Amino acid sequence: MKNKTVIVTGGNAGIGYETALGIAKLGATTYIISRDETKAKAAVEQLKAESHNLAIDYFIADFSSQKSVRQVAERIKQKLTVIDVLVNNAGGVYPSFALSEDGLEMTIATNHFGPFLLTNLLLPLIEKSSEGRIVNVSSRSHYRGKIDFESFTKEKGYFVMKAYEQSKLANVLFTSVLAERLKSKNITVNSLHPGVVKTDIGKKGTPAYIRWFWSMFTFLGGISVEDGAKTSIYLASSNEVKNVTGKYFDLCKVKEESALAKDKNLAKQLWAETERLIQSS
Repeated sequence: MKNKTVIVTGGNAGIGYETALGIAKLGATTYIISRDETKAKAAVEQLKAESHNLAIDYFIADFSSQKSVRQVAERIKQKLTVIDVLVNNAGGVYPSFALSEDGLEMTIATNHFGPFLLTNLLLPLIEKSSEGRIVNVSSRSHYRGKIDFESFTKEKGYFVMKAYEQSKLANVLFTSVLAERLKSKNITVNSLHPGVVKTDIGKKGTPAYIRWFWSMFTFLGGISVEDGAKTSIYLASSNEVKNVTGKYFDLCKVKEESALAKDKNLAKQLWAETERLIQSS
């Protein structure tokens, strides 16, 4: 990964941090994107110390805000001339229905619209790479996900896991369309399930019963964040997958996605609706 430039969103903690660390250890110039500058600075210093790689820096963005995503994309374009790998890792879980500043439900705004917009804005830099890669961190939860377009902007019996599952299905659908669109380019696009990882994502701002469920769920079947980052690092760096695109991975192996994730009409409809809601915001 020497002479490669990599961006990892949500790279200041959890799976994102371990992904950035693993990539930095391979010698890549590594940038993380974080919402919080204090946390970003601390993460960068820790990454440098652990990886013995000084070519690490950060950008700041809130993925629930399209304005913020556009701003960070401009800052990245001003600083970098090429991006070899973009790892869309940032995500969130929201316990109750709330709308973003763009009028979108917060889960879908953060987990789908933010990465969708950033990726498309950064494509000109990724296209300059001799071997561009886009890695979208989805989840096994996508198997239970369904797309309800009205729920993107309206309260329709909100439930935290239902919203999360929908957003993770959107990640896989986005991957399939983008891979098809870029098949003539030197860019691969793949999604993945990191595993049931022992992180705090299910405990941030959630009700007590969800925090308890998440703690028990990850305690009984959870893997370490180091193990959770392995598939992201693999897709970002391995020569084994340099020509593989449009696939869904689990434990560093191709796995069949859900039936809905393979629905090409749904994928195209999601892309069109996402573009419409971004342009109208």
